[in-house]
Amino acid sequence: MHFMPDTEEQDSAEEAFWPEGYKQVIARDVREVIGAHFNNDKRLRHIYQPYSAEYRDPAQFAGKIADMVTIGAENGADDAFDEVIAAFVAESPLPEERRYARYLWPSVLPAGVKNKLRQVIIDEYRQDDIYNYAYKAGYQTDYHHLDEFIDRIAQLVVTGTVNGADDMLEAIYRSLLVASPLPPARRRPRRLKRW
Repeated sequence: MHFMPDTEEQDSAEEAFWPEGYKQVIARDVREVIGAHFNNDKRLRHIYQPYSAEYRDPAQFAGKIADMVTIGAENGADDAFDEVIAAFVAESPLPEERRYARYLWPSVLPAGVKNKLRQVIIDEYRQDDIYNYAYKAGYQTDYHHLDEFIDRIAQLVVTGTVNGADDMLEAIYRSLLVASPLPPARRRPRRLKRW
């Protein structure tokens, strides 16, 4: 039998994660907006009946839906960041902003929440070494200032957040239409810096 040294502590000390303050804004503000829409809407009370065995009242059901949409928003933001990093690695232009032609009810991000989310992303990633290096190494000709570059990335992530929430709303509405169980909604693990 071979002896394998335990390097878990050393390995975890070398792991670095991306800043995730934007997820706090999503968890707090997006959850609040969605929760308010669904708790104040009378239509959800009629849809609740097939789910009454699993959720004790319409408010708990609405809370579950708000949590799911929040998770969709977080995952959409992660997807947008992954696309940005993929562009860095491939040394290609930043991805295009892909807004949907039409979004489902309710509007997930009012202007104030979008601005708050955008600002948190700018504040966190403006100081990041990898983003600074990527700007200097491949994006200075496309963006005149680092701030312009980071602002563009923040806009991509905000759009990804809205798209992720909308994707989850679509899956939820599809389930509600035929009274099937709500779709799974799982948070992803923290994004590990791998460069």
